[in-house]
Amino acid sequence: MGAFNVIIFEHHDTAGRMWTLRAQFKYGDTWQYEYRIGDELRWGGNDIGRMGHQRVAVDAILENDDGPPGLEEDLIVTIDNNILVSVEPNTGAFQFVGNDSFVVLD
Repeated sequence: MGAFNVIIFEHHDTAGRMWTLRAQFKYGDTWQYEYRIGDELRWGGNDIGRMGHQRVAVDAILENDDGPPGLEEDLIVTIDNNILVSVEPNTGAFQFVGNDSFVVLD
């Protein structure tokens, strides 16, 4: 798998229960850093991607096998101006090709 980072996020299931989940992603300085929504991404080490993009969609995978029913393990982390802003299910809107684990949007 190599080095990756983790984003810890909250998810409400269809019954209204809140789950705290973890997803792995490879973007920024990949060194097992743990982030939350609103955190600024670190750079300057084992970098994947390039700092300075306005908006990026990053491939992520749910770390918890015991997550809520119906939540796909394939996720998208959205980063705006180097700030982690959301984690959403990957509905197929983004295609990650080869080793690229991100798509620059702006």
